Amino acid sequence: MPARSDAVALIGIATTVAVFDQLTKSLIVSAIGPGRTETRVGVVDGWLALEYTQNRGAAFGLLAGLAPVLSAVSLAILAGLLVLYTGQAKPLLWQTVAIGLICGGALGNLVDRVRLGHVIDFLSVGPWPNFNIADSAITVGVLVLIWGMTRPDTDLARPTEGVDGGKLH
Repeated sequence: MPARSDAVALIGIATTVAVFDQLTKSLIVSAIGPGRTETRVGVVDGWLALEYTQNRGAAFGLLAGLAPVLSAVSLAILAGLLVLYTGQAKPLLWQTVAIGLICGGALGNLVDRVRLGHVIDFLSVGPWPNFNIADSAITVGVLVLIWGMTRPDTDLARPTEGVDGGKLH
């Protein structure tokens, strides 16, 4: 039985995000990581920089020191998303993209937590806490999910339509 094309696309998106995330983190560690003279490189004066940091918590450094718990939660969320996704007969493109981005980002950060006990962050934008490619993918994936679920022209946002124009029977 051939693989579902949407599942192949989801795996491709997730793999691409996770690999790109790990590659960029590797480059950052070798350029401005621990033991380097400079740990920050300005890109756009006062607004954008590359800055090596270790995030020992979740988003914005919350729950610092709980890497095993955060790893378990990440795995549970990944499993839940994949179960919901694979349970659909024909997921829509935006669902595939969103879940692929979220899974890839979660995997990228999970690799750091398991391998290092912390997540490497390196993008510094204005007053925001530093983040990485995986964080960006998760954020974009969640925004795509919200967008898709709130669009009136999608099956997930539309009530079941009956003969009389949309009222439930």
